[in-house]
Amino acid sequence: MWLDTDNADIDAKRRAARVGIELPVRCKYGTERTTVILKDLNQYGARIEGLAKLRIDEPIHLMLPGLQPKMAFVVWSRDKVSGLEFEKPLHHDVFENLVSEFAIKHYREAALGKPNPIRHAA
Repeated sequence: MWLDTDNADIDAKRRAARVGIELPVRCKYGTERTTVILKDLNQYGARIEGLAKLRIDEPIHLMLPGLQPKMAFVVWSRDKVSGLEFEKPLHHDVFENLVSEFAIKHYREAALGKPNPIRHAA
């Protein structure tokens, strides 16, 4: 079964905002092992890109940096982009560490509460 829905519907149901990340990560699904791009992340799940349309509830193991393989299940999938929900949420400190190390700069600063630098005219 595939879910092909508008991302706005999914965003409304999401428990926490996702932080933008562009990180290649290894994954295992079924008997296949491959590399996907982690596009965004929160403590409860992630969005990946690079696998053909996956089945809803299909288990996937993501190899996130510095962690044991993290089991997740497909919540939605369209083309080569899929939303995943982790079997167990990431611990807050683990999530913060991943954000500080790998998030796209403006997402990282917003997530960690860093103020924008003040720029003065020359």
